[in-house]
Amino acid sequence: MFKSRLFMFTASSFWVALILVILVFRGGGAVPLEPRQAPSAFPSGVELAKQAEGLAELGDYEGARELYHEALVAAPEDVSLWYALGVTLSRLNQRQETEEAFGYVVTRGNPDSEEVRVARDWLVSAGVLARPAVFTTADVTAAVADGADAKAAMKGKVTWGSERNPMKVRILVHGLSGAAEGKRFNTRVTLGQAYRFEHLPAGSYRLIGRAENGALLWDQRIDVEDGKEIALDLTRENSSNPTVALSR
Repeated sequence: MFKSRLFMFTASSFWVALILVILVFRGGGAVPLEPRQAPSAFPSGVELAKQAEGLAELGDYEGARELYHEALVAAPEDVSLWYALGVTLSRLNQRQETEEAFGYVVTRGNPDSEEVRVARDWLVSAGVLARPAVFTTADVTAAVADGADAKAAMKGKVTWGSERNPMKVRILVHGLSGAAEGKRFNTRVTLGQAYRFEHLPAGSYRLIGRAENGALLWDQRIDVEDGKEIALDLTRENSSNPTVALSR
């Protein structure tokens, strides 16, 4: 009796094993296992930014600052993150850190964006950037007409260490004293090219050079003598802001 039951058990096991082998081979070999994605242990930069925004809305600017810093570790070139961090830092009255954050926005952001406009306005109000001077065609025409008999000139080359950068620079010159007082001149040149101002009345001038993305590059006082020509190359070495990164 025992041998009969053992034989039946062995036979049953054999047929079960045989059926499993047939099913496996019909499926093309080993049964595939669906890969499981391990849940992320760390939130993404987007998630951190959303959390930081929520904390800022609740008035927890210190907590928001920490989360924005963490988000920037994942996306260090995200201008919107730098802007949000700058706004948060300004609420905490962290002036130096706010300058750095908004400075990044102004130099790396879209010049026509609201973020760049707000960041630049803050930097101007803080005295970090000079308030942009506005020149019209009438200003330039009047200056040339009034200085038609003036013989002084100013010229030079504009460089920033990379001739391949096609960025344009706006150079503004306006008189501060003497016969130059109230006279205004401006021109646009591409990095690597030369600029020239003629018919300059004698006196002291303020020269402002600003990249097309709004970054202030030069802010200098220059004295012009009647009949003299001044050669002044504008370079990173004599820049008022030599560490700025030029990008569109």
